[in-house]
Formats: sequence, C-alpha cells, structure tokens
Amino acid sequence: MHRLAATFLIALALGGLAQAQTQDRPPLPDLLQQAGAATSRGAPDLTGLDASPTREQQLPLFRAVMAAPLEAPYRAGVLGDFLRDAAGSPRELISLAGAVWGARLHRPVNSLMATTEARLRAAPDPLAAGLAWMASTKAGAGWEPVLPDHAQLPNPLRYEVARVLATMAQSHQFLQRAFERFPPGVTPQLLRRQALDDRLTQFETPDLRQLLPLVEREAVLAGMLDLVGAVDRLQRFVKGEAALPSVAWSLQTPLGWIVVDTTGRNNRHRLKDPLLVLDVGGDDDYEFEAKSDTHKISVLLDHLGNDSYRAAAPGADPSSATLGYGILWDTEGDDRYQGTQQAQASALFGAALLVDGGGNNRFVASSRSQAHAIAGLAVLVSGGGDDEFTAQTYSQATGGPLGVAMLVDTGGNDRYTLAKLPLVRPSPQLPDRNTSMGQGAGYGLRGLFFDGRSTAGGMGLLLDMAGNDRYEAQVFAQGAGYYEGLGMLLDDGGNDHFEAAWYAMGASAHYAAGILLKRGIGNDVYRSTHEMVLGTGNDFSVGVFVDEGGDDDYTVGQLSLGVAFANSTGLFVDGAGNDRYTVMSPTCRALGAADLHEWGTPRESLPNLGLFMDLGGVDSYPAHCARAANNSLWAGPRTWPRLDLRSEAAAGVDGQWPLPFALRLMTRPAVPAAPR
Repeated sequence: MHRLAATFLIALALGGLAQAQTQDRPPLPDLLQQAGAATSRGAPDLTGLDASPTREQQLPLFRAVMAAPLEAPYRAGVLGDFLRDAAGSPRELISLAGAVWGARLHRPVNSLMATTEARLRAAPDPLAAGLAWMASTKAGAGWEPVLPDHAQLPNPLRYEVARVLATMAQSHQFLQRAFERFPPGVTPQLLRRQALDDRLTQFETPDLRQLLPLVEREAVLAGMLDLVGAVDRLQRFVKGEAALPSVAWSLQTPLGWIVVDTTGRNNRHRLKDPLLVLDVGGDDDYEFEAKSDTHKISVLLDHLGNDSYRAAAPGADPSSATLGYGILWDTEGDDRYQGTQQAQASALFGAALLVDGGGNNRFVASSRSQAHAIAGLAVLVSGGGDDEFTAQTYSQATGGPLGVAMLVDTGGNDRYTLAKLPLVRPSPQLPDRNTSMGQGAGYGLRGLFFDGRSTAGGMGLLLDMAGNDRYEAQVFAQGAGYYEGLGMLLDDGGNDHFEAAWYAMGASAHYAAGILLKRGIGNDVYRSTHEMVLGTGNDFSVGVFVDEGGDDDYTVGQLSLGVAFANSTGLFVDGAGNDRYTVMSPTCRALGAADLHEWGTPRESLPNLGLFMDLGGVDSYPAHCARAANNSLWAGPRTWPRLDLRSEAAAGVDGQWPLPFALRLMTRPAVPAAPR
C-alpha cells in the first residue's frame, strides 16, 4: 500500500468508519451491567459540544473520541502505528498531521515539481531562475542579485539549491492564499502577544479567535508539503554525494539570508532572517536573532557534526513559524537546542518542522515549544538516541486552538520534563507550580473567565517508540485535554516512569479528551501527588488509560484510576501483570467511581461512567478500598443507591481476561498470489 494512500485511509478511519468489533468480548458487558449502564456506548452527553459556537473548529478525531470513548484505545493505537510507519519520512508525518487537522488534500510528491524542474533545467543559470520570484514580491521589487559563478557554486549542488529556492516561491504563494482573508493589522508581533503571552484585550480588533475560521488549512498544508519534500531531496542529495565541492557562499536577499557552506569547518553562524542555510560537516554553533515581521520562510539543513542551536528571542529559530513556514533539519550528531518561547517546532498560523536524525540530543526551552501549534501544524521528530526534553509549560506536543502538534521519538532512553519551577504560568489548581499543558495535550481557550468568547482546542500527540523513558510534569500533561481539545501520549515498550500532580496520564476537563496508551510488556511506574489521573474525566469529558502489560506500580491521591466526575467518562485498563495500587485518599474515590460536584441539579440524570479493569496477574489493592480485590467484580459507590442514577454508573473488575478492544490494526494487507 502506498503511504499516501494509507494517509487517506487513516483519515477515513478517524472519521468513524473503523469499528473495533472486539469491544463486546468479556469482561466489558458484565462490567457495564454491574455499573448500571448495560446499553451505554460510553459517551458523555454531547449536547453542549453540538451546540458549541466553535463546533466547526472541533477536530474530527476529537469528535470521534467523544462520541465513542470505548473505541478510543483502538483509534489511538491505529494512529500510532501509522505514525511509526511514517517516522522515516517527515513529509509523510506532516501529511498525517494534516489529515488529523481536517485538511482534505492529496498531494503527490513527484509530479508537482515537474514543471519547475523543467524550467530550471532550461534556464541558462538555474540559481538565477530559482531566485527570480523574489523580484516579483513587494519586498524584492527591482532587486537584482549578484550571483556566484559556476566555479564558486558548481552543479549539481547549484541546481539542488536552486530547486529549494524555486519551491519556496510556490510555498510563498500558498501562504498568501492561506491568510488572504485576514483583516489589516495582523502581524506576528500582535499574534505572539495575544496567543503566546496571553495579553489579549477584551473585544480587541484584530482578535486571533476571530481569525481561526479564516485560515485555509489546505493551502497551509500544500505549501508545507512542497517545502518539506524539497528539503528532504536536498538532504538526500547531500548524504549521497561522495565528494561535495568545497563551497563557502552567502547572499542577502529581500526575503532573508542564503548561506551555503560545505567546507566542513566548525562554523559560528549568527543569523537574522535565515531563508536557506546549508552547512555540511563540522561542529557548528548557531545563534538566531529575532525575526523581522516580514520574514515568512526559514529553512536550515545541517549535515554531520555535533551542533548547537540557540534562540534568545521568541520565534527566532528556523523551526518556528508565525504566518509562515519553518524547517530545521539536522541529519545526525549529539546536538543541543536552546530556546525561550516559541522554539523547536512551534507554529503560530503556519507550519513548523524540526528533524533530528539521531544522536543523544538535548532540547531546552521555556514555553510554547518542542512541538506546539496554534492555527497550524508542528512536528518534531527525533531519531534513535537518549534525548532530554526540558521546558516549563505548553510544550512537548501541545495543540492549541486549531492546531495539531506531534512529537515523535523513534528510540532511546528519553527524559521528558515539564518543570515545576521557575514559575512561568502558575496553575490554578496548584499555584506553586506551572500549568504543564504538554507531553501530549490539546487545549482550547475557555472564555468563561474572560469575555465569554471561547475557542475549541487542538490536538497534541507524543509518540515514543522504544526505550526506558521518564516523564515528569505538573498539571495537565501526559495525555491531557482541556476545553474541546484532545491530548494523547503513546509509548511503545520499555520500563517507563510517569510522574505528575493533577489532570494527567489520560485525563481531561471541560468538554475535552485525554488518552495515555502504553503498549508492550513493560514494568512501569505511575505516580501522582494529587488527583484526576489515570483514566479520569471532569465536566462532560473523556479520560482513557490503557497499559497493555507488565508488573506496574500505581500511586494516586483521589478521583483516579477509572473515575468519571461531573458527567464524564473515565476508563482505566491494565492488561496483564502483577500490579500494585496505592490510593492515598482515605475515602478511596478511585478504582471505578462516578460522582458529581453538586447534587440537586439536572446533571443528576445525565451519563457519568467510570470503569476500572485489571485483566491479569496477582494484584495488590489498598486495604481501605474494600470493594477492590483479585478475581472480583464490583460496583462503584453510590450516594443515591435506590435511585439507580446514570450519573453514578461505575464498576471495576479484576480477573484473567483478554483486552476488550484492539490496540492495533486487526487485519493486514492481503499478500498477492505468486504469478504462475
């Protein structure tokens, strides 16, 4: 199956065509019966979502998860498998992100450049032809470049550089199309103030919230796909050339700097508005100055060496984009990335990509970084190696309004930290620590406490494909959703450690969804200091947690381990292994429970479903949680047992059962018969 065809199929599957038929196997029917919800599909009441003024901004996958939470593990697993298959192709990762974004676009990689390549090959100088488009822009009117001769920049390298520049011309046109409906006065500076600094005046004009429906998603995606395809070809050319000519050439253009250095020296680059940078060889040091408001496209490709990238200003590094495109591609080496806000694959009305091909890397930023997107796409992919990701808030796969952000790490023993201090954005739940909103988080803007105008959230997905990993965060993290947003953390294999405080590990609040899916047989540790973790939803939300196997250790406060609060759905599943559960709350509102924050309201008649399943091994339960025991089926506690309210539907089960749903595709492509 061609990968682009697979992308199309997954887009259909996310729309609801794929049904995990295995969900009716035991113990799920008995568990629903015990909870008093025998006919339930597990969905919370969706009336509010359907009536939301931002209904059209809700992402398709988010809607699918909310409508059928019991199918969420299957959907998450299938998406994870497609991302795993695409991990070696950043263009396909962008294509998948676009499909999840709801952009309906099929754009073949080979046929699109045929006309451009024919023009370049027919030109007396392909480099001059590749740059000619700049003279037609407002900034480049009348510009005539002084070009290197063919001895200074020979073919075929000259042609390959020209090809990327020509692709930029086409991507630049797509950017103009994508945002052509924006009113005057929309600048990167204004958008950063409103979206990143949270300094938005009530009923200000322009208002980023009013811009969201004006974005043409297909145009954003088309231009980024073309650009990533061109950079991919350039990096394959550089890798494949046995002896590149030694070139050191730079040119300042109306749209930014072009730098080509293949000398192999240890360079120190100080760059403002890089348009295209190619550096081959050497341990290089890059420092990026603040971008101009008119700078829309940045591409940096570094091949070989242990490199350092520093950006002191928000949005300065090439892998960030505001009203534009940004790509930073490092093919190999032990690299260091240092940023503040909006760095390391961060898109604000545009698309951003950071590719690190391997090595032991360190990523450090403060906020809105390491795969963060608002009204756009952001992808960070890191190859095998022991990586460290450190930030404070809104980082490590965070999708804001109309944004899709993905962080894919293909291997190694990695560490993801969203630190408690220094305080960048104090949490309303725990003011002495940051709101993490990362490690797979999707969030919207809830206008209830501002001017009453809200925006639907986006999707953040973190996929770690292998290794013994450590995740540390505070509030809203590790598969967390907030206000019409969807967050997912998918970890495949290894003995992993998860730590957080509140709203984490498959948790959500306020019409949102969060999923943590741990596949493979690993002995994992899950620690929470407070509450609302491990398959918990609050306020018409969905929280899903699944651990496929291994001897696991769980420690929580309260309202965790398969708990539904305020008309939500909470699902906790541990598939196999000898597990240990510690619940620090003396009331033990955990292990399959459903509750409301207030009785005597119409919410008492609306669905609220909390399910706990441990499906193998000899397990240890807290003595004060009297309901839970090995080889048992129990109903959750009820405040009003005689009323049999749907708002108190909860149950738990411990026994030897198979998982009640698939975590991977259930079929494989048919093998063609051998020719006779």
